[in-house]
This record gives sequence, structure tokens and C-alpha cells, in this order.
Amino acid sequence: MYKLGIISILIIGLLLTACEKNSKQVLKVGISPWPGYEPLALAAEKGFYGDSNIRIIRFATPTESYRALRDGIIDVAAFTADEVFHYAEVRNKPRIFLILDISNGADAIVAKKEIKTLDDLKGKRLGLEGSAMGDYVINRSLDFAKTDIKVSDIILIPVEINEQERAFLADEIDAAVTYEPSKSLLLKAGAHVIFDSSMIPNEIVDVLVTNDRTIQTRAYDLSNLAKGWFKSLDFIKENYTDALDLMSRQEATTVQEFKKGYEDLIIPSRDSNIKMLGKEALLLESMKRLSHLMYVKGSLETKIEVTPLLDDRIINTIKE
Repeated sequence: MYKLGIISILIIGLLLTACEKNSKQVLKVGISPWPGYEPLALAAEKGFYGDSNIRIIRFATPTESYRALRDGIIDVAAFTADEVFHYAEVRNKPRIFLILDISNGADAIVAKKEIKTLDDLKGKRLGLEGSAMGDYVINRSLDFAKTDIKVSDIILIPVEINEQERAFLADEIDAAVTYEPSKSLLLKAGAHVIFDSSMIPNEIVDVLVTNDRTIQTRAYDLSNLAKGWFKSLDFIKENYTDALDLMSRQEATTVQEFKKGYEDLIIPSRDSNIKMLGKEALLLESMKRLSHLMYVKGSLETKIEVTPLLDDRIINTIKE
């Protein structure tokens, strides 16, 4: 986290000037299926990234996107905080520079009709991705159970997000920790929601992450990426029906299903981003809770210092 004073503004100005001449170099941005990431692709389609050469690269799962960032195949990735923590273990100085969305119902636990409550998951087969966020959702959800059910009482079945519908229809799982667009597919297949992220506000957040070196050497392009993001959001507001149609095609889902997933998100404004990334750092508590859970469960080998991950340098280059 950075306090932006006069010196910092001068530094950012110098970074932008230095990087402007290199703006034709490709900035590769990785995304995976999720309604909250589609405005990034829409911005590219509509030419909202100015003279920066920004390429959106699609991956089947967030894990694939994480690996591409880790291995230097891409420069920026969109994913949730758990992947940022993994990135912090293997690469120096990861930086979250833009908050894309806050899940407000788009992440959920869905189950067969006979499983009516979280307590009914005892002894049932729960499908979930091999990610810390899946662990977080199931652990957090049980805080709302009426009995003393524990995660160890549930049979956990590893299922990638793009395999959940098939596994549910094949009766390989009874329930799933899921998110859009898979959530809508499971509901269509007969599942119903027994828990969702609207019950844990501000705890599941999608971000754009890079590393400190990229912020120093590609600040101009990162600034254009963020500006293009907000231009895309404005376009969506002004052309809602057309924008939903364009974005739903990319997610291989219906407009109605995409609309439901998109409207289950809170999209932070520039000012909200400044509050979440800057000195108020509204993200800190939920990120610390997730980091602690990952460490306790052995998903992280080291304790991650969360505060330095939040970087407001790029967002402060953008005017309303």
C-alpha cells in the first residue's frame, strides 16, 4: 500500500513518460470464465485501451491463468486473492493494482433438492476446485450452519469448474462449491442454492495482479488498461442490452444467465478502488482472514504479509 504524496505523483509521472515510448510492446492479460472479467475483453473489442497494445488471453480455469503469470507467459492476470498469495510465494513483489468486482451472490454452494440446508451436507459428496477459495467458501459457509457440522463431515471431491455440470448430471457429486457461469448450468440441471457470497459481503474479491517490476516498466500500459476498464463499464451502463449480448457470447451462456451472474457482482468505482487499495485499505481484513486459513490448512508454506500486496499507484493515475 502506498501513500501518494507529491513525490509519488512525480515518480508516477516519470514512469508513465518513460513507458509511453514502449507502449507498442504487447501487454498480455490473462482471464478465465467469469462475468466480472468480460469487461476487460469488451474493452479490447471496442478499442478502449488507447495506443497500448493490450492482448486479452483466455484460459479455461483461474489456475491456468495463475500458472501463466507465475511462469512469465503473461504480464497481468485476473483472479481471486488466494491465487495472489500463491503467486507471492514463488515470485517477488506481486501487486494488486485494480479491484474488478466483489462477489455478491455469484459464488455459491449448490446442491440436490433433497439437501435443503448446509447441515444436510454431512456425509454428502461436495465437488470443488483444488483452490484455496473453494476451501474458504466451504469453511466460511459452515459458520452459518445450525449444527456443529465440520468440513471433515463432508466428502470433498476435486472437480474443476468446467467439469462440475457433467459431474452433477453423472451423479458423481451431490453438491458443489461453484461460481458463474457454472453456477447457472448447475441450477438449470436441477440444483438449488444453499449458500452464496451475499451472506459474506466484501470477502470474495476479483483483482488484477502483476508484479512490482511490471508496474515500474509498464506503468503507461497498465494505466491504459485500467482506463479502458472504466470506459468499458461506462459502455456497459449506456448500452446494457447490447453489452450483455456481446459478453454472454464469450462465456458460452445465454444472455439471461450471464445477466444474472453479472448482477450478482458489485463493480467498484475508481473512488472505491482508491479506498480499497490506498490508505484505508478496506480489503485488508478479508485478505488477512483468507491468508491465515490458507496457512493453517497447509495451502501456503509461509505466512504472507498482505499489506504490501495492495498498490494504489496505477489507480491514482486515472482521473474521473
